[in-house]
Amino acid sequence: MRNEVFYRASSEKELSELLPIITQRARKGLEGGPMDIVLRRPSKNRLQEEKYHAMIGDIHHQCFRANTPEGVKAVLVNQFALEMEEQGTPLAHPGEKVWDWISQEAVYVRPSTTKFRKYEAAQFIEFLYATGVDLGVSWSEKALKAYESYKEARAA
Repeated sequence: MRNEVFYRASSEKELSELLPIITQRARKGLEGGPMDIVLRRPSKNRLQEEKYHAMIGDIHHQCFRANTPEGVKAVLVNQFALEMEEQGTPLAHPGEKVWDWISQEAVYVRPSTTKFRKYEAAQFIEFLYATGVDLGVSWSEKALKAYESYKEARAA
């Protein structure tokens, strides 16, 4: 089992405050053997997740009740991944087809929304809006509220 710790710094002041903590934890971690230390930009944000989950819920509830919410999400993510690929901007972490040697059929592992980059999550939200419009979805108060919070955060 991997033990991962995440810290986020948005300013030099925050970084200065975090460095002693990170250094101390890294020194302690080295006692157990080599470590990987990774620096990266944050991926999508929580507001984006809230938005697209509310939208997926509306699409499921209004159009595809016979399927599970997870199934509808899987189809929407797959359709989005295909559209991004067609546009020449494939997802950074695409899905894959894996051969099941026992049942002798391909199994599709959809792209994970948790691995969406910020740009991809924003594009997914736009894709969901377009899809919802095509399907005649009336967005719920929850989806609209999440969208307003999302728009405000993007403008800031």
